[in-house]
Parts: sequence; C-alpha cells; structure tokens
Amino acid sequence: MKKQLLIVLNFLPVLLFAQQEVRFPDDFRTSALNGKEVTITNTLTLTSNRNYNTGSITLSKGQLWTPTEKNQPGIEMFNQENQANQENQLTVRQGTFSFTDANSTCRIGQTVEGLTGNASYRNGTYTITLTRKPEFKGNERPTSCNITKQYNLKVASFNLEHLNKSIDTYSIKLSKVALALQALQADIYALVEVEGAAGLNELCQLLNENYKLLNGNSDTQKYQTRYYRDNAQGMACFIYDSETVTPIGAISPNTLADNYLPNRKTAQGFQLNSNKERFILCCNHWKAKVGSNIPNQYKDKGDGQGAYNLRRVQEAEATLQFIEEIKKTYNDPDVLVVGDLNAYTCEDPIRTLEDGGLVNLLTTYAPNEYSYAFFSNSSYAIGYLDHSLATSTLEQQAVDARPFRINADEPQRMDIDQSGAQPGNMYRCSDHNPIVTFINLGTGTTGIKDIPAYSRPTIRLTGNPRSAYLTLVSNTSSPITRIEILNISGQSIATHNMVDSAGIAESSFTFPITGLTRGFYLIRAYDEQGECTTCKTVIP
Repeated sequence: MKKQLLIVLNFLPVLLFAQQEVRFPDDFRTSALNGKEVTITNTLTLTSNRNYNTGSITLSKGQLWTPTEKNQPGIEMFNQENQANQENQLTVRQGTFSFTDANSTCRIGQTVEGLTGNASYRNGTYTITLTRKPEFKGNERPTSCNITKQYNLKVASFNLEHLNKSIDTYSIKLSKVALALQALQADIYALVEVEGAAGLNELCQLLNENYKLLNGNSDTQKYQTRYYRDNAQGMACFIYDSETVTPIGAISPNTLADNYLPNRKTAQGFQLNSNKERFILCCNHWKAKVGSNIPNQYKDKGDGQGAYNLRRVQEAEATLQFIEEIKKTYNDPDVLVVGDLNAYTCEDPIRTLEDGGLVNLLTTYAPNEYSYAFFSNSSYAIGYLDHSLATSTLEQQAVDARPFRINADEPQRMDIDQSGAQPGNMYRCSDHNPIVTFINLGTGTTGIKDIPAYSRPTIRLTGNPRSAYLTLVSNTSSPITRIEILNISGQSIATHNMVDSAGIAESSFTFPITGLTRGFYLIRAYDEQGECTTCKTVIP
C-alpha cells in the first residue's frame, strides 16, 4: 500500500503542472488559465502583425473580417461584429522565439497549430508567452500571378499609395512598384494615387528598361501611358503593353458626379491586337471614409460604412450613367470597372453598382480573399476596398479575378518610410494589394463569335540540380521561346533565349545552373505568343 502511495506522490507534480490542452476562444472566457502553460489544439490564424517587431502578434480563430465585407450595413450588426472580432483575439508574445521568417517578414493569413505558451490574464483578456517555437504555415510571399485557365488579356488595377516625386523615398518606391508591375506581367495596368504625370512616365520608362534588359531589345517602347490631365492630387491612369493592346479614341473623364475630381475617374477603350476585339476599362478612386469638416449629410452614421458614404453612392450612380455614355463613345458593351472604391463588398456603393447590372467578379472567383487590412474598432480586419466589376457581356468573357497579395499581408513596419523597409523587392510597395482580372476577350456567348484563346504550355522541369543542368520540356505543340530565372525576391538573375539562328523554337531546352547559389528559384517559360508558365526548383 505504501509503495502504491509513493508512486502516486511521485507522479503528482507531473499531474499538477502538466501542459494543459485547450481550445481558443472557447476555453479562454474565464480567468481559469491564468499562470498555466497551455497548448492550443485548434488552428489559429495570424490576424495582426502591427507590433511584431516589438515582440507581439495577434492570433484568431479564422480571419477577422471588416463587418461590412460580409454583412449589409447596420448599427446593430456593426456593433455585434466588432464585439465578436474583439473577443476572437489572442495576443501572443514571442518570449525567446522570433516571429520573423526567412524573408524577414511576418505575414497575416498564416496559420499555426499546437501553439504552446504561458497564459496571463489581465483586464479581461489573455496573453500567451511562447514556450515552444511555433511553426507558421501558408500564405507565403507570391512571386507571380498566373492561372491555368485560358485567357488572352490580363488587367491589373492597383492603388500605388501616393506615387509622388516630392517624397524623400520616391526612388525606392518607384523601383519597388516597377518590380511589382513586372511580376504581374499584365497587358494593362489601371493605376490610382499617381501624383502627377512625371511619376507615371518614369514608372513606364523603368518598365521598358527592365523589358529591354530581359529581352535584349534596345529600340522597343513596349509600355506606354494614358492619362486625362496632369494632376498632383492623384490620377486614375493607365500603362499598357502596346504589343498586346491599342487604345481606341481619347481617354474619357467621368464628370457626372458633380465634377468631383474627374482625374480620379477615367475610362479608356482598348482593342486586343490579336483578334481586334474591344473592351472598355473604367478606372476609379472614390471618396475616402475619413476627412475633416465633414458636412452633416456625409458624416459617419455608425453603420460600418464610415464617412462620405452618400458621396460614394453618388459616385456609383454617376459611374452607371457614365458606363452608358462610354459604351457609345467606344462602340462596345464590354466594360470593366476597377479601382479603389473605398467601400467594402456589402456596402451601399458596391450594391448600387450590382443593382445597376454590374457583376462582382471578386465575389465570384475570390470571395474569401482581400485587398486591404486596416486597424479600426480594436481589430486589424480585412476586406475588399479594391474591386473588379463587369457588365454582363464582359462577365461572360472573364475567367478569373483575384488579389496579388504582396502588400496588405505584410507588416506596416515594412512601408518604404519605415525602418523595416526592404528596398530590393516588391513587397509592401503600397498598402493595397493589386487586383488582377483575367479575360478571354472575344469568347463570350452573346453575339460574339468564339475565338480560341491562347493556351499556356504544359511545362515539365526535369533533371537533377546537382548535375549543374536542368531541362524544360513542353508537352504541347506550342514551343518554348525564352526562359527566365528569378530568385526568391522575384528579381530576374538570368535569361536564356531558346530560338535558334533560323528562328526555330524547340519543345525542350537544357540550360546551365552552375552560377546559382543554394536556394529557391522560379523558372518562367514563355511560348511563341508570350504566355508564361512558372516552375519551381531548389538548388541544394
């Protein structure tokens, strides 16, 4: 009997002080866990990296959505959703561990399982101090934005967050934005918050220089600009690939919304060179949710839509009227409305556009992603301020739309004017994620003849990296004409043209990798029509 009792006493400290398995937030609604080491068994999502450089982040059960991204506006709804977001937040302190990954960043949207640490309770909320290194997974930095579906036109819309030559960090920002546009490889870029034509032209020039560097062509001006009027208060403007599309007519400003900053609402018709099909691109930057000396009719009503909601509704109504005008101007029914509309998906301005007949492509193709993250009402929440909506005829030709998550997921500390900035790459070049819309122009089903879209080559990367050579093989009839090797930051470090002296491209190509250091690389393969497929490899 004494021996059995001794065994129990020997194990008692272990039983008393063993790590406790819990679930968040279910088991965190009282102070019972205070002072205990716990392991959280359910998956948590990194929802705030605002303070990661000072040693803390916020985790939640799932993402924290801006209330009006998923719910129609209303005071009661807004208060309830904000309260739910606040209760679904766990502050995590790093202890002796680091939140910074191999890219010297810490991205929201990553997940972690088996989080272990000491719990402390204060003022009704818990903090966990890590006692075991966490393994964050998912939402790695993207390096390119392509899809496997067939398309012949890629449109990228992007709020550049004040591309302004007067700021001290302009050259850094210009370089980072150019890297982002280069990675997007869009046929048309619809840009807002460009503070004057000088910056737009320099950005376009940098794109051309990068293209010449990669392709060895010193004469071409592949990329060209389009804007309504030089304006230092911000322009809605375009950069386009002249080899792929041709502008139709003059650029058109939208002056219907009481002539409110028409430079921020413009449209341009484009013709696809390959099949002569047309569409109209309408680029917008609507009134922000904040301001000073706000008139009474525009003040925040507390329903989640912020200030100037009525102003944005007026801009939406004017946009619908504008669409009918530009259809006649450019003689085409296919219109794509993009830009920073400063309204989340379920707010009145977006619903006004939808009620007016536009189809929201992001709710169709990427309903659980986002373009913006913002700290408000004690939560760092996400949603779409940037949109892609199409008329019914163009919607039938759209094949995908999604954000290129290079900015909003990154810490604010990496802004170009902050100590954590990374000048050599494209990440956090703005606070908005670009939106990319993929279209098969000319392949709709309503009064438009079917025209085969370009198909992307199916590429296999073969060979042993230790042998100093790799081989790309195309499994289709479309031969490979050029390959490009990029490092983990998205910077091009080598290019190989694969067309021989007789102008003939091959379906396979072996290339050297002897000059590459150890690490992760992307291999981009281009076919005869300039379409791109990306492969990955690791040099051991």
